[in-house]
Amino acid sequence: MNAIHSEPANCRNCYKCLRACPVKSIHFSNGQAELQSDTCIYCGACIEACSQHAKVVTSYLDQVKALVAKEAVTVSLAPSFVSAFSLDDPRRMVTALKALGFARVEETAVGAAMVSDAYVRLAAEGRMDNILTTCCPSVNNLIEKHYPHLIGAMAPVVSPMIAHAKRIKEIEGAHTPVVFIGPCIAKLDEVSDLRHENDVAAALTFEDLIAWMQEKGIDPKSMAPTPFDGGVDAGLARQYPLEGGIVENVKARGIQGYELMQVRGVEECMEVLDAIGKGLLHNCFIEMNICPGACLGGPASGTKQPIRFAGIRKVADYAAGSAQPVPAIDTTVDLTMRFLNRKKQDKMPTEEEIRKILRSIGKERPEDELNCSSCGYPTCRAKAIAVYQGKAELSMCMPYMYQTAQSMAGVVLDNTPNYILVVDDQMKICEMNPIALKAFGLTRSEATNHYLFEYMDTGDIDFVMETHQSIIDKKVTLIDLKRTVLMTLVFLPKTNGVMAIMKDVTSEEEHEKALYRLRMDTIDMAQKVIEKQMVAAQEIASLLGETTAETKSTLTHLKNMIIEGGE
Repeated sequence: MNAIHSEPANCRNCYKCLRACPVKSIHFSNGQAELQSDTCIYCGACIEACSQHAKVVTSYLDQVKALVAKEAVTVSLAPSFVSAFSLDDPRRMVTALKALGFARVEETAVGAAMVSDAYVRLAAEGRMDNILTTCCPSVNNLIEKHYPHLIGAMAPVVSPMIAHAKRIKEIEGAHTPVVFIGPCIAKLDEVSDLRHENDVAAALTFEDLIAWMQEKGIDPKSMAPTPFDGGVDAGLARQYPLEGGIVENVKARGIQGYELMQVRGVEECMEVLDAIGKGLLHNCFIEMNICPGACLGGPASGTKQPIRFAGIRKVADYAAGSAQPVPAIDTTVDLTMRFLNRKKQDKMPTEEEIRKILRSIGKERPEDELNCSSCGYPTCRAKAIAVYQGKAELSMCMPYMYQTAQSMAGVVLDNTPNYILVVDDQMKICEMNPIALKAFGLTRSEATNHYLFEYMDTGDIDFVMETHQSIIDKKVTLIDLKRTVLMTLVFLPKTNGVMAIMKDVTSEEEHEKALYRLRMDTIDMAQKVIEKQMVAAQEIASLLGETTAETKSTLTHLKNMIIEGGE
């Protein structure tokens, strides 16, 4: 199960998630965005960027509730909880968690202390050119999926969460279920990694925990303090959620032989990896955190930035208050971690295939490539490659779609037989299509410097402007233009103007008049025939002794047929 999933109904072709994604792990199909699990590093940038809430963190909360209901579950609680929950005594959280049904509550910082010791031992061996910390699962994903050639620089050590879970099982039994709680989305993915399938049963975010406590009516602030289980004071390892927390821990343990560095944020992490790949860095121990602010900046921390910054002091004070800054942890747990090349090998297009895709979106020459990044990709070529690989769609190019829309609108306006014009609330002409300009005998510059009432009666337009009610197909004679039109008027609320669409029916009107004259001429001829026939009928009737009534009726009927039928 992916740590992040999409809600298609809310996706609106904005591409903000793709622009925010540092590794472009978003696939688009039919305008909908889907995460690619084989390239995603689960940093949560897409979630924070998506204003439509179409990116959602997968929750294990129901699974954990069911687990707690039937088994004695131990919590591994990330030390950043003192920032997410404003408590005068951190031990109140222990009581709150046990009120939810957990059997034991321990600090993940114990695992961090174990990892710090492993880093120092690794440095003492002096076998590695550079040592990259492997506490952040997003960093690990970044290297395994996108920089696999640098796996050799990764410290072959598990994360504090896994180290702590292994210790819990070492002491409490191999079948003890462990649930991690922290601010990290990538931990949800780490838990599901087959390499750790027997270590952590599930992970919850602080947001999950807050929702659960609210559901149960549990307020940690009102709880009495209860000591953490496990019997170990994690000491300075509680600094791990802070920028530089790992570096401070290995310094306190006497690391030697390496220059200590720290980077945070995905851009800095990628810059360091690029530098190592180019051979520009040597003999460095580098603390790497994907989130700005390290774990306190975790995307599921349940706190906003101002609170997070205030939380830095709380975490530092919590770590400084330890009676034993560097605890001695007796354990036989194997902390070795084997990292793998998980890079997806996408088929690459040829140069001609790239040029063909670029040409299809109007980029005939290199200077046509704007590299505006509105689609989410850094360059037009990168976007073309993504299109070739089935990750992106041609329609994602904003400048091209705008030009296409403008072009199509121009084609319609230039070729429609109807007069189209737009006026503002002062009746000043704002726009006229070419056929309207020709009919009014104006150039575009002339039209936009004049008022419509100079050329025609605007009473109907005044009505639409005032009432915002449309007028549909009203027959109007434009006296000055010697034109008859069917006029449709529509109010434009965004510009507070009116658009007029006029269908020229002058030729139809002339045809109708011609038909009318033909009918009248036919009637005159019919009348004359009737009169002549009446005279003849009277003469014949006098000879034959018949009346003229039937003859008159027949001829009158013929006349009416001509008038009514018109043919």
